[in-house]
Amino acid sequence: MMLCESCHAKEATVHLTQVVDGRVSKHHLCEGCAEKQGIDVHAQPMDLSGMMANLKKHLAHLQDAPATVRPPAGPAACPVCGLTRKDILKRGRLGCDHCYDVFAPDMLPVIVSLQHSDQHLGKVPRRASERMKSSVEAARLQRELDRAVASENYELAANLRDQIKALPAAETAP
Repeated sequence: MMLCESCHAKEATVHLTQVVDGRVSKHHLCEGCAEKQGIDVHAQPMDLSGMMANLKKHLAHLQDAPATVRPPAGPAACPVCGLTRKDILKRGRLGCDHCYDVFAPDMLPVIVSLQHSDQHLGKVPRRASERMKSSVEAARLQRELDRAVASENYELAANLRDQIKALPAAETAP
C-alpha cells in the first residue's frame, strides 16, 4: 500500500503525473489531501478528442451561420501565434496559450458542455499552484458561506467571511 505523500497517514488513491519544463514528477495523494489541493477526485476524465470534435462542429456552425445570426466574435486570429478559427478547424488544436483567451467566446460553450464547468480542475503549473490554491480555497469558503447564510447559520457565516478576508486580497478578487 502506497501512503499519501502529503499526510503520510492514508492510502494514496489519487496519482498525478506532471510534466513541467520537460521534467516529469509524480504525486501520490489520498482523496482528502487531493481535494484540499483543489483536485476534483470525482470528476470524469476529459475526452480531449471529443472536446475538439465538438469545438470543430461549433466553430463550423459559426462559420456557416449568416452574419446576422452570428454572435459577435473576437479577433479572427490570435495576435501572438497568428492562428485563425479556420486553422483550429483544420488542425484540431490551438496554437498557443493566448489562443484560449482569444477564442474563448467560441470555445466556452463547448468546454462547459463537456466539463460541466468553466473552471479548470486539472493540473496547474508549479509556479501558479500557490496562487491557484488560494483561489480554490476562496471559492470553497465562499460556497460554504453561501450555504451558511441560506441555512441562517450566521455565526458560521461570520467566521467564514473572516477567513475569506484573511486570504490575500489579490487571490480572492474575481
